[in-house]
Amino acid sequence: MNNLTRVFLVLLRLAIGWHFFFEGWEKFDSLRTGPTTINRPFTSASYLKEATGPFADFFRNQAGDTDEIVLERLTVVPLPSGQDSAQIPPPTRMPPRLAQEWHAYLTSFIDHYHLDSQQAVLAGKKLEQREDGTVHWLLEGRKKVKKSFPTGTVEVEEPTAQRIQDYRDKIAEVKEMQSKLLKSLGKDVLHEKLKVAKAELNQMRTDLLVDLNEQTEFAKIALEDVLTTEQKQQGQAPEIHQASEKVILPLATVDYLVTFGLIAIGACLLLGLFSRSACVAGAVFLLLLYLAMPPFPWLPDPPRPTEGHYLFVSKNLIEMIALLALATTRSGCWAGLDGLLQFLNPRRWRSSQKSEARRQESGELTYHR
Repeated sequence: MNNLTRVFLVLLRLAIGWHFFFEGWEKFDSLRTGPTTINRPFTSASYLKEATGPFADFFRNQAGDTDEIVLERLTVVPLPSGQDSAQIPPPTRMPPRLAQEWHAYLTSFIDHYHLDSQQAVLAGKKLEQREDGTVHWLLEGRKKVKKSFPTGTVEVEEPTAQRIQDYRDKIAEVKEMQSKLLKSLGKDVLHEKLKVAKAELNQMRTDLLVDLNEQTEFAKIALEDVLTTEQKQQGQAPEIHQASEKVILPLATVDYLVTFGLIAIGACLLLGLFSRSACVAGAVFLLLLYLAMPPFPWLPDPPRPTEGHYLFVSKNLIEMIALLALATTRSGCWAGLDGLLQFLNPRRWRSSQKSEARRQESGELTYHR
């Protein structure tokens, strides 16, 4: 390998390292700044939810609030056959997943503020009252929403139950479109319709979650009424989220792992420190991105297409192969801290001394002969 080849391999390592480091730093800065009018903290939820590849279900489950989970939190327990709704206590019809989340928070609330038995009983009653209100909202609540018609967009008052049913219907519509696209190998005019349907589905999900989270906040505020002044000074009770059993890590943990992982990989590539390990780690990360949204012709296009169009081979795949190629070289020793570590390695000096001793011994034996 000539020196010019080494120079360009080092430049390739630095370019990829800068790409990783800047991506990670930008995400870190958004998380550090927090939500503002001009800043949206980084979250991998939207990318994971739009996964289309062969492992789409796995990636979507890591996002937490999948459509199936959202529906479980919005669907009340149906009435038994022949039962009158007036005779059934509303809290007993609370969506099971939502009730589980709220009662987990109640347990955390009691432990965090060290409530006595009287306060704990009162907190339970407060939560039950809010469950009553939430079931009433799910069954009979109404809200003004924007509806799109061929003649334009108008604002109408719509029951919560109808909004949930529309959301359920839209989920089925999107799944049907995706199934048709798979069967037609992507050669279908449904591409554009699917984009519109997905956008509408995302908006429905977001609006319903905003209202549902508002109900949860009402429950938390109601619980705070049982606290004394001294207890309120202990800060807020920790959040409890009942995620899908298929979730490996909480979404917040995934976001931080992605952010600091990119920074660490980028820094190692730029400094030439543990460069081979950094190349392999970067290649694994890019492989996950590729598997989440592979550019296969029979899959839907990404929701936010980048420049150009890809067929089987994307930028992520090219950069992954480049990193694996760099992992087979000693670029960190040519220009980086790996070279310094190798120079300072005591085993290297002992090995050199042993080699020198063997050479001298061999020379003496030759001389005597």
